[in-house]
Amino acid sequence: MFNGNAMLALLDARPFTPFRFHLSDGGTVDVPSREMVMPGKTFAVVGLPDKGRNERFLSWWTTVWYMHVTRVEMLAPGAPPFTAPPPAGTDVPSPVAG
Repeated sequence: MFNGNAMLALLDARPFTPFRFHLSDGGTVDVPSREMVMPGKTFAVVGLPDKGRNERFLSWWTTVWYMHVTRVEMLAPGAPPFTAPPPAGTDVPSPVAG
């Protein structure tokens, strides 16, 4: 079941990949950038831009209740959103004392 931790994993992915929620009523909600979302524990408020204008301005918003998310579709290629990040410090060599 989709939950707040899954929402944070999608929003914290580096690089961010736009995605689409598919909902239990058959509707969809697109998330083009992480700045459009205010996540909560059981729901998220998603800003909806006016497609005919500057997409940084919100025209309206909708509430997505996690219990109604049936699946998440990634809208561009990217890293899998639910994989664990690499252990901290593995990509940086440690200095050798000598």
